[in-house]
Amino acid sequence: MRPLKLVMNAFGPYKEKVMIDFTQFHQQTLFLVSGPTGAGKTTIFDAIAYALYDDASGTSRGKDSFKSQFATDEVLCFVELEFEITGKKYFIKRSPAQKGPGKNGKLKNWSSEVEFHHNGTVTTKINEANKEIQELLSLSYEQFKQIVMLPQGEFKKMLESNSADKEKIFRNIFQTDMIKEFQSILKEKASDLKQEINQSESTLQQFVGMIPEHSNDILNEAVAYFDIPTIIKELGHIVESYQKKIVDIEKELATLDGKYHSNKRKIDLLTVVDSLEKEKNLLDDSKEMIEIKRVNLQLAKKAEDCLEVKRQLERIVNEKEAIEKEQCEEQQNLAETVDQLDETEKNYVGLQTAYNELPNKREALNNLKEQEKLLSERSTKYDVQANLEKENEQHLQSIQLLKIKVDTVEEQLKEQELELKEIQQAKINMLEKQREASSLQQKQYETKKQQESLNELSVFLEKQAVKASEFQEIENQFTQIERQYQEQRLVYNRNIAGVLANDLEEHKACPVCGSLHHPSPALVAPDTISKEMLEELEIQKNEAGMKFDRISIELQGLNETIHSSEKNLAIRKNDVQQERNKIERQVFNENKHQQQLTAELADLQNRVNTEGEIEKNKQEKVLQIKEKESTIQELHSSVQYNKKRIDELKIEIDLLNETVTEIDLSALHKQIEEKTNEITHIENDYIEAQEKKVQLEKMLTQYQTSTKSLEKQVKTLLERESEMGEKLKQQLAVNHLEDTFESYLLKQETKQQLGEEIESFDKKKWTNQANILEQKKLLEKEGTTQSCEVYTLDNQEIERESMTLKEQQHEQIGTNKTVQSILSQIQLNHHAKKDQQEEYLMYKELAEMANGSKETDYISFERYVLGIYFEEIIEAANTRFTQMTTNRYSLIRNKEKTKGAGPKGLDLDVFDNYTGMKRSVKTLSGGESFKASLALALGLSDVIQNHSGGVSVDTLFIDEGFGTLDVDSLDSAIETLFELNQRGRLVGIISHVEELKTRIPVHIEVTKSSRGSHATIKA
Repeated sequence: MRPLKLVMNAFGPYKEKVMIDFTQFHQQTLFLVSGPTGAGKTTIFDAIAYALYDDASGTSRGKDSFKSQFATDEVLCFVELEFEITGKKYFIKRSPAQKGPGKNGKLKNWSSEVEFHHNGTVTTKINEANKEIQELLSLSYEQFKQIVMLPQGEFKKMLESNSADKEKIFRNIFQTDMIKEFQSILKEKASDLKQEINQSESTLQQFVGMIPEHSNDILNEAVAYFDIPTIIKELGHIVESYQKKIVDIEKELATLDGKYHSNKRKIDLLTVVDSLEKEKNLLDDSKEMIEIKRVNLQLAKKAEDCLEVKRQLERIVNEKEAIEKEQCEEQQNLAETVDQLDETEKNYVGLQTAYNELPNKREALNNLKEQEKLLSERSTKYDVQANLEKENEQHLQSIQLLKIKVDTVEEQLKEQELELKEIQQAKINMLEKQREASSLQQKQYETKKQQESLNELSVFLEKQAVKASEFQEIENQFTQIERQYQEQRLVYNRNIAGVLANDLEEHKACPVCGSLHHPSPALVAPDTISKEMLEELEIQKNEAGMKFDRISIELQGLNETIHSSEKNLAIRKNDVQQERNKIERQVFNENKHQQQLTAELADLQNRVNTEGEIEKNKQEKVLQIKEKESTIQELHSSVQYNKKRIDELKIEIDLLNETVTEIDLSALHKQIEEKTNEITHIENDYIEAQEKKVQLEKMLTQYQTSTKSLEKQVKTLLERESEMGEKLKQQLAVNHLEDTFESYLLKQETKQQLGEEIESFDKKKWTNQANILEQKKLLEKEGTTQSCEVYTLDNQEIERESMTLKEQQHEQIGTNKTVQSILSQIQLNHHAKKDQQEEYLMYKELAEMANGSKETDYISFERYVLGIYFEEIIEAANTRFTQMTTNRYSLIRNKEKTKGAGPKGLDLDVFDNYTGMKRSVKTLSGGESFKASLALALGLSDVIQNHSGGVSVDTLFIDEGFGTLDVDSLDSAIETLFELNQRGRLVGIISHVEELKTRIPVHIEVTKSSRGSHATIKA
């Protein structure tokens, strides 16, 4: 970040607007800010920090004190900063909450505002702008103060900060978030795998508990000791035994099923043969009737053949008679046509003479029409003249009306302009209301956030009370169970000899002493308990202890959370409800205020929304005035044109009066009509006679042709009639039928029915015979020797035996499936658990190594990488620190182990060449600390520039600190700063040291007076 231009208005001690243009330093990048105490030197750095981070450069100033006390409330306080990062320019303007000018000369409270211009966009929300600027600079406010701007009294923070603080700073600078995320991923993966292992273990216990009781002692013992491999092995044996039993039952069922189906086939064959014999007897009974139907069907087919020939003969006779009738009609039409043609030719000769006289009649008609045209033209001109005179009168009336309307619209236009001015004022009012609403919304957000925190704390307090009660109860239970367990354990231990003595047998070795004789065995006390009962008590004790530990941890976590919330909210838990009530009242008041603002904004918005419509109406009225004025001009032009046209028409009418010979136009029309009708009548009659003559001649030819054709057709049909009659006689003879053959004919439905009955009978007869032979062969093949009833009884017995075996099989299969399912789940979860354990051990080791453990001296992978960068920073810092301390001091990284498991690896020590020993940087004097801080800041800047880790540090601001240096140290520090100047880095210094004024050529001189301070650049 490199500042280009800074503007301060009514900011701090500066009453007027002050502009500092950093581009006027004439390539000098080292400048001094000088002036008396309290003049406003640090305020320049405060303004830059406020513009970027919405805060001052140090901790002693707050945003509420930014506005100059020299400025009046009519002036607004603001800061503008134009800066550059990697060649791109950015602009930001901020103003704090303050009292300032409002509408109508009244004062009002202004909320904080921001404008951040970047990449062609403007951000006006404070939180969003702060976030965008921090992302752009890649430095938080605290990091900016430790790297770029070293405020007065705070320059040692970076030097003396611990590993955790340096880690946060370096993470943003060197972008090691990815490594941090990688560490978290490893840790989460290890945690997830541990949960998966626990889940697999729980699932295994669940399925082992589902194993049914069995006579297998090995399996029962393995279940008791949770020996998974033995359980898997024994369950496999049990599954094999079940499968063998199932196979044996299947074989028995298959044998019974074969015998059952053999009997079933014999029963079916015997039943089919009996049915076929009955069907054969029925077919034999209906054979005679079918033969009669067969003869009738044959006679019907022969009669149909003869009927077809007879019908062809009848069609020929009917066709011949129709043609003979048509022949007579054509001969009559021919005679009538000859007579009409003779009469038409006589009439045509007379009409032809009148038709030849038509040219003379047409010439007389044309003369009459010419006179008619002249009379019509004169009449038209009279009409046009009258219409133009009437039109001029109407135009003059319209002009008067339009002028009145124009005056009315102009009055309306003035009213709308007044309304638009009122709307502009409403816009200004609405903008102020929106700013007020934005400020209220920010306040509501903060109130709501505080309310949510209080509600969350209330929930934690309620949970704490419940958990405390539960903790007390489980603590009592655990104490009671543990006491009972200890008592019973003592009882068991006292009576263990008696328990062993119960198992002694004569002539068998004692498990304790080995003796074969047991003359005085120990006795069991009446209050003793068994080993199993003691183990059960131990399990109950362990479960209660685990529950006690869990609730204890939960209660501890709630207490820590409540303590943290109390600290963050600066409130005691006894005051939570009172504070919640207060916040609820505040939320209510803020919501009420918001509703009021919303209503006022809605009213203003409704008023502003009418602007478009009013503006549109205004434009429409302006357009109406223009249109009406244009119409008035057009009407004036039309009146002048009409007057000119009327004069022309009067001249044309006078000329026509001299040419016209006829006076009565209606008489002339009658003459023209008569002459036209006469000509038309002659033309129509002549054409009609001519067409009729041609038509009759054409008809005469057609009748003559058709008559000859019909005579030929009649002759052909007579020949065909004779041939077909002979064919009918031959057909009757061949089929041995007489003329009465039609009596044998049958309806189509009857014929089809007889055919189907005959065909069905023949098919059934043949099929019955074939089936009887086939079934008898199958009976012989099956070896059928018994009756159907014997085989049926045998199958019923087989069904009873099969039902019993299937029930046994179903029971065996169900049990086998249950055991197989349990075995499969145990194997699956057992293998999964083994794989998960292997993967968990790997990730656990990687997570511990990456996140820092005892083996890595609690140095995480990220801190190890940052340590490499830190070594470079220290090396770069020492090139200046040793120079400024005349080779006495150098910074070194503290790598020694320390107590505790907190972050380590980024702490600093200083090595003193005078004593040959190292010590903490906190032991350095004020001047030495300043030199070390300056060297460390410059070294960090060099490393950042070399690695380009997303941070551009082109600027360094130093507020005081030089007053603690002696003459030699001051020379070394100034040499170092000039070295930065040669590299193009902008370095600003605030100091009272007079020698710096003579050594640094560029000054920003700050002066103060009773009317406020002022700053000027002197280069």
